[in-house]
Amino acid sequence: MNVLIKHISEFFEHWAPNATKLDYDNTGLLIGNPSQPVHRILCCLDVTPEVVEEAISRDCQLICAHHPIIFPKLSRVITTDFAGSLIHTLIRNNIGVIAVHTNLDAARDGVSFELAKTLGLQDIRILDDSYKTMKRVIFRFPSALKSEISTAIRQVDLDCGWSEEEMNISVARFNADLYVLNELRITLLRILDGAPHSFDIVALEATSPLYGFGAAGRLPEPRSQEDFLSHVAARLGSSGLRYSGEVTEISKVAVCGGSGSSLISKARQFGAQAFITADIKYHDFFVPGDFLLIDAGHYETEAPIIACMQRNLSSAFPQLEALSTSVNTNPMQGWQPETRVSVKPPIIP
Repeated sequence: MNVLIKHISEFFEHWAPNATKLDYDNTGLLIGNPSQPVHRILCCLDVTPEVVEEAISRDCQLICAHHPIIFPKLSRVITTDFAGSLIHTLIRNNIGVIAVHTNLDAARDGVSFELAKTLGLQDIRILDDSYKTMKRVIFRFPSALKSEISTAIRQVDLDCGWSEEEMNISVARFNADLYVLNELRITLLRILDGAPHSFDIVALEATSPLYGFGAAGRLPEPRSQEDFLSHVAARLGSSGLRYSGEVTEISKVAVCGGSGSSLISKARQFGAQAFITADIKYHDFFVPGDFLLIDAGHYETEAPIIACMQRNLSSAFPQLEALSTSVNTNPMQGWQPETRVSVKPPIIP
């Protein structure tokens, strides 16, 4: 069976449902034909001219990126601006683009989990588990299909209430996490085979162990601050870290790939001695002395997800070739003098 772009979209919908993205985001299939066959995929963080040229030279029909190429939404596509030129080149070369951004940030085994694994953390859990993804579902369908429908619902271990309405209509009422609901809905639609039905879905004030932001865990063995800073820089390939705070020993660590300053308080509540993220503002660096706050860079904290996407796609679709980009798309460069000099600010009387 040929793998089509829509099959790759379905794969990401199961891993990181679009419904879990933040409101401002733009995810899913952004460029391309869902029915186009795919033989080779290129995974990356950013869709840049160099990445597009790489996709062309490596005969890729699809780019799977973390950051959306269309963000914010475009009002026009012309070849004289940056995004328009890239989009024109992609369409002309018949290359699709799928973006998995904040939905992959929110997914278990997504961006932050992969960062935690890269740093060697164990017993990893979601840091901010207040993300509400539970839904109340009222599902109406022809009573003749009740046996098959009930079997499908039981197979995903959902507690379900049943009732009957006029005109031979059965009603199933249950609560389901977004991930389970997406999987179940595909099965139910297959059973329905075009039969009339309705899904009434209402959000619940309930959290899920499958979605949230950031990740937390513990080191196999405690490390000193100096040793831990060296460890982070080495694992993430960083030429320099920004940090504040001072700790004697680090065993519990929290992380958030990309911009995660909003989770500093969550990291402290978890009991972490260190929190690694990026894009930290000046005033956020003022932390108590018993807590280490590290800005390891936006690119560096998200880059591990590239290989993770490649591995997961290769496992799910062994008949196609999934590649990780060879292009470092980090737009930020660092410079350090040969001799490191620590200058303390003057004391103002």
